[in-house]
Amino acid sequence: MSWGSSLTEEEKKWQQNFERKLNEVKDIKSYSTSFLDPRQLELAEEVLKKKGELSYTVYGGCPDAERNAVQVFPAQHKGTLPPVTAVLVEWADTRAKIGHRDLLGAVLALGLRRDQIGDIIMLQEGGAALMVMQSKADFICVNLFQAGNLTVKCSIVDPAQLSLAEDNARVIKGTVASLRVDSLLSLGFGLSRSRVVRMIKGGLVIVNWHPVDSPSLQLKEGDHVTLRGRGRLQLCSVEGETRKGRIRLQLKKYS
Repeated sequence: MSWGSSLTEEEKKWQQNFERKLNEVKDIKSYSTSFLDPRQLELAEEVLKKKGELSYTVYGGCPDAERNAVQVFPAQHKGTLPPVTAVLVEWADTRAKIGHRDLLGAVLALGLRRDQIGDIIMLQEGGAALMVMQSKADFICVNLFQAGNLTVKCSIVDPAQLSLAEDNARVIKGTVASLRVDSLLSLGFGLSRSRVVRMIKGGLVIVNWHPVDSPSLQLKEGDHVTLRGRGRLQLCSVEGETRKGRIRLQLKKYS
């Protein structure tokens, strides 16, 4: 899939604002972004590649983080990671489950912005880790007492000390008539094609972190498709055709 170099007006404004902030980075000053989604990181790196006088580091608190912060500093200075830490969220009943949306909703209800929260990771030994900017960690620990219907307790931990679950995605296997984005969304979320088409045209679908408005967009292995408010799919593998000519594939669904 080729996206070309065209940017939306919103993306152009984002890059312009980011470049203005970079101009404030002087000999003894550095700049840290809040958490960026993958598209924003892509836009930021396009600008940074043209700034030979600057260097930067990228960190989201965990391997393969989806949301990352960027630390920018003069090229002649030693680099540091962005100020990202983890808040460990635990609850007494280990049999009970708190979902990603429950945790995110509980934190945002405290008055925080979405870009102050990074990835939310379910832990192998139970509980969850919120990747957050260091400046907000104490605030969350003091004020977050409940997520979903469960009482929780919070503590600040070094992300490197966490035992992160390898993969909390659900695997979906099935067949589709084609690799169109509307077909995969219909399979992955169990929705009718007509409803999916309305969602796409309504601006609710993002492919590889680029907004799309065409139901006929063709996908390939490795592509990510986000349906706002419902979750994200990854097209993991295309496994040939059935006798009737339908395409067998495997998806991962993150909710």
